Amino acid sequence: MRAIRAGILFVPEIDDQASQAVRALLHQAVPHLFIVAETSAANQRYWLEDLLQRWCDEEEMDLILTIGGTLPAPGPSSREVVPDATAAVLERDLPGLAEAMRAHAAPDVPLAWLHRGRVGIRGRTLILNLPGGAGAAARCLEGVAKLLAPTLDYLWDESPAPRLPSSSADVPTSARRKGRADRQSSGLDPAEFAAFLKRSGRKDDDPAG
Repeated sequence: MRAIRAGILFVPEIDDQASQAVRALLHQAVPHLFIVAETSAANQRYWLEDLLQRWCDEEEMDLILTIGGTLPAPGPSSREVVPDATAAVLERDLPGLAEAMRAHAAPDVPLAWLHRGRVGIRGRTLILNLPGGAGAAARCLEGVAKLLAPTLDYLWDESPAPRLPSSSADVPTSARRKGRADRQSSGLDPAEFAAFLKRSGRKDDDPAG
């Protein structure tokens, strides 16, 4: 399996506990992952944009995690600008992963709903914003950890990449049964209704109804 090169960016300063928690989750979820860079940067939007671009375009990292700088702040403030800097460099959003992080963390960390983090793609690099603090960062990452490897497979056109079900045969039996039950409980099937009209010698557009 191809080695995964990852970088961790802390804003505004390195948190050793958060680093340990995130590293443990990454190594468990993504085989052959190597942290090739870990640094911190101040809450300066354009500096953050430049660093993220260099890690994506020049260093060609596969995965970038930012930790911190994602909470609400006054509009003109220079604080908590990581999501804004990230949005400026992304080429494609992955909003489902961002929502999954918040939903997973919220039962234990209610303020996770205030986490403004973004997840998306630049080139072949996946960028993921985590909130500050070891507990919050770890809980958010847990929510999407199993999806990191499949996402990276897509970005590198790995074969076979995971796919959504393409036919009913790919859908679990329980889901197919539920679908049939839903249709049965929703009323008369259109085909059955047409057969009834034919038997009764009436047309569905008969004004006598």
